[in-house]
Amino acid sequence: MWTLEVEPGLELAERQHGLLAREQAVELGWSMRRWRYATERGNWELLTERVARRVGAPETDLQRVLAAVLDCGPGTYLSHDSACAHWGVPGFELLPAHVIVVRQGRQTPSPLAIVHRPRLLPEPFGTVLDGIPVVRPALMVLQLCQTSHPSRAERALDTAWSKRLLSGPTVRRELDGVLGRGRPGTVLMRDLLERRGDGYIPPASGLESRFESVLEDRGIEPLRRQVDSGGATWTGRVDYRDEVLPFIVEIQSDRYHAALVDRQADAARVAALEAAGFVVEQLSERQVWRRPAEVVEAVRRGRSAARRLHVAC
Repeated sequence: MWTLEVEPGLELAERQHGLLAREQAVELGWSMRRWRYATERGNWELLTERVARRVGAPETDLQRVLAAVLDCGPGTYLSHDSACAHWGVPGFELLPAHVIVVRQGRQTPSPLAIVHRPRLLPEPFGTVLDGIPVVRPALMVLQLCQTSHPSRAERALDTAWSKRLLSGPTVRRELDGVLGRGRPGTVLMRDLLERRGDGYIPPASGLESRFESVLEDRGIEPLRRQVDSGGATWTGRVDYRDEVLPFIVEIQSDRYHAALVDRQADAARVAALEAAGFVVEQLSERQVWRRPAEVVEAVRRGRSAARRLHVAC
């Protein structure tokens, strides 16, 4: 008799909203006989012939869309409207689950998903968010340009831009290999980017409003929002900058930066700003919403350091 409480399988299921794919079980050393026993008499129940749910695991929409991804096999990513909902863009629903299956993915259909099979993808095109493989925001908006009304795609672009999920430069960089081709949606995507320009400032996000209100409520001198900065060369548009002092505040969206592991890019950007003579304080979304005292302390600390640097110069 097998012991079903196999730690590797349970650990993986805990990271996957209580789910385990048959292929994953095989990789963990399960035989097909063991898989059948576990799903027929054990503590796992089949959602499809290829995906099992741990008995007692909470049933959620995230679990349902991940089941769709796992059922389609390796090389599958949440996409289109479902990706928008997962990234927190209002007006979109997770279900029914839209997914893309890349070349190495399974060819048999899934009862859980609406499957798209793109012939050409940018690189990089996917990441993992909350344990679910999902297309990156730039590709997500391009997909909307292909399948949705232009105004809906435009609103999604602005929302993702204001949430700092993307920007003009990041979209152009990530989609460079596909925007120049005659694929559906590329003309609309190029038009949306050209009308905005890389320096476009979308409507202020709730995150920015919250940061500004934290400073105002505590009598802290405000900072200028969305300012081009750099030394001899342009480094980029920063979130906030002092009117006089060489002081910058960057607010990193938890959802984007934690999910895409863009810390190396953030570090390089901060290093360039510091090399140009700025003091940079980085704040997380969580700090802005839930830890206002830390926000105030960071602004005061940064301004003090910038003042000393300004005097020294």
